[in-house]
Amino acid sequence: MTTSVHSSSGLTERQAAQALAEHGPNELPQPPPPTLLGRAVRQLADPFSILLAIAGLVTLLVLREVPEGAAILAILAVNVVIGVSQEAKADQAVRALRTLTAPMAKVRRDGVTRRIPAVDVVPGDLIEVAAGDRIPADAQVIEASSLGVDEATLTGESRSAGKSASGARGAELPMGDRDGDLFSGTLVVRGTGLALVVATGVRTELGRIASALEGRTKGPLEVELAQVSRKIGIVAVVAGVAMIALGLTRVIRGEAALLDIILAGVALAIAAVPESLAAAVTTARALGSQRMAGLGLIVRRLSAIEALGATTVIATDKTGTLTTGKLTVVDHVAVPEADLWLAVLRCNDARDGLGDGVDVALATAAEQRDVRLPRQESRLAARTFDAQTRSMTVVTDGPLLTVKGAPEVVLARCVPGPHTDRLVQAVPELAARGLRVLAVAQRDTTDMDADGLRPVGLLGLRDELRPSAGQAVADCRSAGIRVVMVTGDHADTARAVAQEVGIHPDPVVTGAALNGPDRAVRLREAGVIARVDPATKLDLVHALRGNGEVVTMTGDGVNDAPALRHADVGVAMAGDEGTDVAREAAAVVVTNGELGTIVTGISEGRRLRHNIHSMIGYLFAGNLAEIFLVIVGLLVWPDLIIPLLPVHLLWINLVLDGIPAIALGIDRSAGDPLTSKPSRQGLLARPVLIRIAGRALIVAALVFAAVEIARRLGWSEEEVRTQAVLTLVLARLTLAYVARARRWTFEHGWWRGRAVLIAVTGAAALQALVTLVPTLGGLLVLLPLPPIGWAIALAAGLLTPLLCDLLRLRR
Repeated sequence: MTTSVHSSSGLTERQAAQALAEHGPNELPQPPPPTLLGRAVRQLADPFSILLAIAGLVTLLVLREVPEGAAILAILAVNVVIGVSQEAKADQAVRALRTLTAPMAKVRRDGVTRRIPAVDVVPGDLIEVAAGDRIPADAQVIEASSLGVDEATLTGESRSAGKSASGARGAELPMGDRDGDLFSGTLVVRGTGLALVVATGVRTELGRIASALEGRTKGPLEVELAQVSRKIGIVAVVAGVAMIALGLTRVIRGEAALLDIILAGVALAIAAVPESLAAAVTTARALGSQRMAGLGLIVRRLSAIEALGATTVIATDKTGTLTTGKLTVVDHVAVPEADLWLAVLRCNDARDGLGDGVDVALATAAEQRDVRLPRQESRLAARTFDAQTRSMTVVTDGPLLTVKGAPEVVLARCVPGPHTDRLVQAVPELAARGLRVLAVAQRDTTDMDADGLRPVGLLGLRDELRPSAGQAVADCRSAGIRVVMVTGDHADTARAVAQEVGIHPDPVVTGAALNGPDRAVRLREAGVIARVDPATKLDLVHALRGNGEVVTMTGDGVNDAPALRHADVGVAMAGDEGTDVAREAAAVVVTNGELGTIVTGISEGRRLRHNIHSMIGYLFAGNLAEIFLVIVGLLVWPDLIIPLLPVHLLWINLVLDGIPAIALGIDRSAGDPLTSKPSRQGLLARPVLIRIAGRALIVAALVFAAVEIARRLGWSEEEVRTQAVLTLVLARLTLAYVARARRWTFEHGWWRGRAVLIAVTGAAALQALVTLVPTLGGLLVLLPLPPIGWAIALAAGLLTPLLCDLLRLRR
C-alpha cells in the first residue's frame, strides 16, 4: 500500500500518468470471455458426456442403428446446451461486481479539484467525497466533516460507519473496525471528506472479492455423477470384453460368426450405459426448477436443486436475511418533563428519509408522534457519530447542547441523580431484549465536550426480523439441518438475534479471535460468528465442507458473494437490499426475500434427490440384470447363440426404460420429505450396490426361469428370445415401483404416483404392441406368443416387487 505521505495539492498530472503506467487502470480484472466452442468442449469433457458420445457413435456407425444412435446423440446435445447456458449465467457475477465501481471521481491534482473517470484514479491521488458519492478506490481519510459511509454490502453492518482522520486503519483489522479507511464501491451517506488513495483495481477489498469469485464448487450430486460415470465406463468395458471372450468359444466351435459376437459385445457394453439417465435427470431438474420458480425460488444452476435437498448446514447471514436490514424504534424510556423526541430530531442528520439508518429510524419515530423542529431554530455546530467518541453532538440555538450515543458514554457525562440512575438500570433490560440502546442528554451550553448533562431518555432500536425467520429456523432443526448465523455485527447483538430466531448461539466467536491454528475447528463448531469479513465467511464454507457437510449459504451483499459462489448451494436473498453481485454469484435466488421460502426449496430438493436416487436404482438394476442374463445365457444356452440381440438391448434401454425413468424424476411420492433426514450415502455406495445387485439378480433369475420354460416347451429360437424380452420388460417395469418406495413397494399411497403409473402402463402397452403386431415385431425380431407366454411374463412382473421386498426384510 501507498503510505500516507501526501501534498495538499495532490499529484501532478505527470505523477498521475506515471502511477497509472505502474499500477494499471482502476478496474477489476476482465479476462476475455470464453468462446462458445470453449464452453461446449468443457461440457463434453464430462465423463458422462464422453460415455454418451461413445455409445451414440458406436450405435450409429458400427451397429448401423440410426434412430437409436441419433437419439443418444440428441440427449448429449441437450445436456451440452443446458450446461453452456448455466455456465454463461454464472460468469455474469464478476461483470455485475464491476458495476459497483464509480464511473467518475473527484480528485485534486496540481491543486485543482476536477472530475475524472474513476478508471484513471491512481494510488497517491487525493479524492474528495460527499454524500451520495460512490467511493472509487480504497483510501485513507485525511480530513472528515460528519463523514458517514454505508458499508453494509461489504461488512454486513446494519448501520453506516462514521469515518475520521484519526480512525483506525490497516488491512490487519476487520473492515468493520477500520474507521479511518474508505473502501471502493461503498456509498457516502452523509458529510464530506478528503482521502488519500492507497489501492486501486484488483488490490482493493472489492477486488479481492472479485478474485474469490473465480471458479465455483461443484454440487455433491455433480461430483457423485462424475464418479458414477467412471464406474459405468469400467463396467461397460468389462461387460463387452467378457461377452466377446465368451462368444469366441462359440466362434471356435463354429456355432456363431465373429462379427455377430463382436456386435453383441458392443451392444452389451452400450446396454451397461443408462442412456436414459441423462435425459431423466435433465427433465427432473428442469421441471423442479419450474416448480420452485412458482414458489419464489429461481434456480440458476440446475444441479443446485438436489444439492439444496442434501443440505446439512445452513450458514445464514443476519442483515437482510434473518432481519430486514431496517432499524425501527420499538421502545423508549423518557425522563419526566424532558422532550425526548424533540431532542432526537435536534441530534439527527436524516433528511427526507435518507441518511444513516439509525438517524432515519429515530426521525421516523419522531414524525410518527407529530414532533417537528421549530422553524426558527438553527444548528450552530455538530460533531457526527464515530467509533472513537461513540456519540453524536449538536449545538442549536439557545444555546442548547444535545448528545446521543452509547449509554455508557452519554450517561457517564450526566449529573448524578434519580433520573440518571433510572436510565442506568433500564439499559440492561433493553439490551437483554436484543435492542440497540441509545441514550440522549442535554445541557444549556456551547461546549461540545461539557459534562454535567441532563438525562433525557433512552431509545431501543431493533433490526426487525423477517416474519418467516423463526419458523424457518425451527423447520430446519426438525429436518435435521443445523443453522449457523454469520454477521458483521457485534457479538452481543448477534447473540440476541440468534436466540430470538431459535438459533443455538453457543459458542459465539468473532472474526478477530479466529486467527489461531484451531481456526477451522472453531469455525465448524460455532453457532454464531460475529464481526466476519469475506475471507472468514469463505473459510467457514471450506471448513464445513471439509468436515463432510453439505453447505447452503444465504446472503444478499457483496461481502457474501465469495461464500455464495463456493458453497454447495449459494442462496441470494433478493429483497430490497439484495445486490446484483449476490444474485449472480448464487445458485438459487429467493425472489421474495423470505427465509421461509428456502425451507420449501429444501423440501423440493429432497424430493428431487430421492427421485434421482430412484432413477439410478431403477436403471442400474435393470441394466445389470441384462448383463447377468446375457453372460450366463452364453454359458448355458448354446442353442440361442446370443440370448438377447443388440436391437433388443437398445429398444429396452432407449425407449422403454426412458419413459419410467423420466416419470420417477417428476414423481410426487407420498409423505413430507422434511421428515426424512438427508442421506449421506453415495449414489453407488456399497450398501446401494448390494441392493441394486440383489434386485438385478432377482430380475435375471425370473427371466432365466421364463426362458427355461419356453425352451422345455420346444419353442423356436425367435420365440424363446421373444419370451426373454417380454419377461425382462415387465419385470424391469415393476422395478420402478420398487425403486420409488422409501420402505415397501406397495406401501400406503403408492397409487398416487400417477406419473409412474402412466409411464409403466404406457411402456408395457408399447411392448405389447410390438409383440402382437407382426409388422412391428419384425422390426425388432419379435414373434407373437401364445397365452402361456404372456402368463409367464405377467407372473414374473408381479413376483419382482414381492421378492425385492423379501430382500429388504433380510437387511
